[in-house]
Amino acid sequence: MVGGWTRTVTAVAAALVLAGCTSTVAGSARPGAAPAAPVLDPCALLTPEQATFLELQPQGRLTPGKEDRRLPPSCRFSPAEANDDRSGVDIVASLSMSAATYHAGAAHIEQVQLGGLTWNRYPSAFGDGFCNYAVVLSEQSFVEVTTTNFGDKSKACDLAKRAAPLVASHLPGGAPASPVPQKPVAPLATVEPCDLITPEESDQLQINPQGAKTGDGRDAIGGEPGCQWESTDSALHPIYLKLSTKNSAAELGDGGKPDEQIQAGGRTWDLYRTPNDDPDSCAAVLGFGPDSGVKVTGGNRADHAKACDQVLKALPFITAKLPPA
Repeated sequence: MVGGWTRTVTAVAAALVLAGCTSTVAGSARPGAAPAAPVLDPCALLTPEQATFLELQPQGRLTPGKEDRRLPPSCRFSPAEANDDRSGVDIVASLSMSAATYHAGAAHIEQVQLGGLTWNRYPSAFGDGFCNYAVVLSEQSFVEVTTTNFGDKSKACDLAKRAAPLVASHLPGGAPASPVPQKPVAPLATVEPCDLITPEESDQLQINPQGAKTGDGRDAIGGEPGCQWESTDSALHPIYLKLSTKNSAAELGDGGKPDEQIQAGGRTWDLYRTPNDDPDSCAAVLGFGPDSGVKVTGGNRADHAKACDQVLKALPFITAKLPPA
């Protein structure tokens, strides 16, 4: 029986090596010592493209296993955006422990076919907001996918059922995954914010010719891509422009009602004359579909009645360089 189990695990490990899902523990072996056992890498069970399709971070975070404490290696793929209800996807994988041992002998409560493999759901000690599906690779090896949803516990398994077929595509006997559909690129995603006002136009707006890039990977503060042009007049605010592919026009306007609508370059901008009740500030927002838009802010500290003059003067320059919505 022991020899049969060894051959089974070896066969599973060999299949996973071919799939690129295993590694070995680094170090120098002692003379006569057994070769290092392969370790199933749970982070290799979702590609960056598959994780992105599931609205997760493209790279998972590996936690090494402690099998003496019944803790196999695991990998956490966090949500792409912070979410209080869903925690992301956790994948546990072991080549030296059975699913029954991992679940302390508990019987499964559901069995489903996903990605060409049979997955068993086990009761969770943490309550109904947790969901797990485990697939048995051999008597002493398994992979498990865990998800949560505390906002709607009836949907705790929804993400796990979407993830399991993708994980199965990397396992022996699993069905090949369908090509991950590519989301269309948002029109604003390819626009450089600092190109929307040229050095030649800056003189008319009383701003520096070159704007400073802002946003993730562009400055220390981060956020969505933007550009800030410092004013050459101490009475005027800088002109700040942000391109959002995550927020609607209403969200960019902080949920408030615009004071009026302005036509510029054949497009309609929402104008906010005192955003956030700031009398010397002004903001203009242009929607680009249901979840993207452009926001421009400026102001006048010396004369509140002229707070929007600079922004209004900038809108035609900016609008002329924007792509079709």
